Amino acid sequence: MRSLIAAALAVCTSVILAVTPGARAADTVRVGVPAVYPTYAVLYAAKELGFYSERNIDTEITVFRGGPATQEALAAGSIDISGIAPGAASLAIAKGVREKIVALFAPAPAAGWHIMVPVASPIKSMADLNGKTVGVTQKASLTDFWVELAAKQSGITVQTVPLGAGVMPGLRAKQVDASILWPLFSYKGLLSGEFRSIYDLEAKMKPSVSEGWAVTETLIDTHPDVLRKWLAADSKAVTHMQTHPDWSVDFLARYFEEPDKRVSKMVFDNFIMKIRPDGTMDPEWIKEALDLAAASGIKVLPADQIFTTQFLPVHMD
Repeated sequence: MRSLIAAALAVCTSVILAVTPGARAADTVRVGVPAVYPTYAVLYAAKELGFYSERNIDTEITVFRGGPATQEALAAGSIDISGIAPGAASLAIAKGVREKIVALFAPAPAAGWHIMVPVASPIKSMADLNGKTVGVTQKASLTDFWVELAAKQSGITVQTVPLGAGVMPGLRAKQVDASILWPLFSYKGLLSGEFRSIYDLEAKMKPSVSEGWAVTETLIDTHPDVLRKWLAADSKAVTHMQTHPDWSVDFLARYFEEPDKRVSKMVFDNFIMKIRPDGTMDPEWIKEALDLAAASGIKVLPADQIFTTQFLPVHMD
């Protein structure tokens, strides 16, 4: 992963590069992502496969420390596109940030997300978690929302503990009784036999937009053609990955720096294969995501202020 990020990471000061004599410079799009995660592997795949360059786009990817930092960068104008949950986008837009979610390149079901405990834990079900601690990334984050919803559905209360990127190590060190884990951490825990799932979010929760691609309205309004080309390259990368399983498993192993190919195979089978290449978001998925945020005490905006369908479905032009 570090080698892939090093190849992609760059700093730039404008959305569009100037036209140079004799040739048109590439359009530069600055993208921020909050973590190492299967959805973001699509961007690195598109870059490695040359799908951006064939559309004369230079995509610069920066990995931030979590969703809030990524949203702050988008609000500050230091990036043009970010992965973000609708609830977080609603908060930002309500504060005056001009952005919209334009597409979804993640499974609508919460594929690979589990609330897990150490295999030797006496906790056998969500009922056993009543009154206990559950590790999440941050308060008021997607992980926090999902744990609270799972607890509500199970008729219990839990105490969520923010552990940042250390959710899995915190569970291993018994800092918490359980943690919410996502692919690839959940798959690693299952395959190694170190953890077991007591709540499979994909099986128990309604489909929703866990996070879409939020874009500054500056890019939407002034360079919609650039955005369409960027989305088209991502769509082509998803299709390529889904139709070239051996290449994808190898690529994912490099992206995650994961020596166990079984983990990458699980990511491919259970996550990558469930992405819609056309980026389409069902309005009900958006509503479900906003309802989730609202249930956690966040005042959310109407859905039509959060996302736009003007770039959907995405076509591989």
